[in-house]
Amino acid sequence: MKIVGVNIKRLREDKGMTLRALAKQLNVSASFLSQVETGKASPSLSTLKNIADTLSTTIGSLIGEGQKVDDNPVVRAGERKHLNEAEKGINLYLLTSQDDNKQMEPLLFRLAGKATSGSTSYRHFGQEFVLVLKGVIEITLNDTVYVLRKGDSIYFNSNVPHSFKNITKEEAEAVWVVTPPTF
Repeated sequence: MKIVGVNIKRLREDKGMTLRALAKQLNVSASFLSQVETGKASPSLSTLKNIADTLSTTIGSLIGEGQKVDDNPVVRAGERKHLNEAEKGINLYLLTSQDDNKQMEPLLFRLAGKATSGSTSYRHFGQEFVLVLKGVIEITLNDTVYVLRKGDSIYFNSNVPHSFKNITKEEAEAVWVVTPPTF
């Protein structure tokens, strides 16, 4: 995750922002942000998204995704880019190659047993589509709980406060499509 910190620091400095000013905008401590910039701490997915939004970039840029290397639209299963653990027990994989003109971001979510997006709901600009491939995932929109099993799907506006969790002890997998792309 060191590249993430390097990129955050570079973009922050390019914008003339101090560490404290960015931390305040993100509602995180300057100490935590400093640890992220030095590669000693990893931000949650929602914090990384907030950092990208605040710095007017994408998560993909922060993690070092560059320009499209070639015109091959195929991403082989063994060549998927792993985005590290977004939250404890939640691993994300890019399902597409880098393309600065993408209008959606299909991801593979792997949730360990009982993994959760966190204790609070979050919201952001855009829309999401989820198709459960394996296991059982509970998605909460506002205060309404939806339980999705293999083959079930859901589509919602991301500005609705939402959270998700794997409600079983078995691993769950889902294709998660987010627009606009954030990686």
